[in-house]
Amino acid sequence: MIDQIAPFLGTWILDLDESEFDQSDLPKAGRCTIEEEFGLVCIRMTLITADGETLEGEITGVPGGAGQRLTESGLADRLYLFFEDDRTLTSQAKRGEQVLMTARRLLSEDGRSMEIEQTVEVPGEGPVVNTGIYRRAH
Repeated sequence: MIDQIAPFLGTWILDLDESEFDQSDLPKAGRCTIEEEFGLVCIRMTLITADGETLEGEITGVPGGAGQRLTESGLADRLYLFFEDDRTLTSQAKRGEQVLMTARRLLSEDGRSMEIEQTVEVPGEGPVVNTGIYRRAH
């Protein structure tokens, strides 16, 4: 697992020119930080919205594990983190067996950019997708 997560580790900066947000207005800025310690992966997201508000989120988990119980969310009850393949790290929030939100992090072949596709299942409307392209910070 350490070898598999290694290419994802670090700080990633949102490339506004390459990103597309259906769910909301394009933010002014964004950052994603992925860290690993003793097999536990922590993903922190920070967005500065179009209105200037700072939104922060953090998920932690063991890729391929039983999933983290979510107590603060009123919708989802468990968060899963897993590798779809060597270049795709995915998290899913579920209520029972129903997937409510998916965030797929796809690394470019050269490892210098990462596409984060977030899909939220909106009741009565279907999926809403935000696609952010992030560049590795130097």
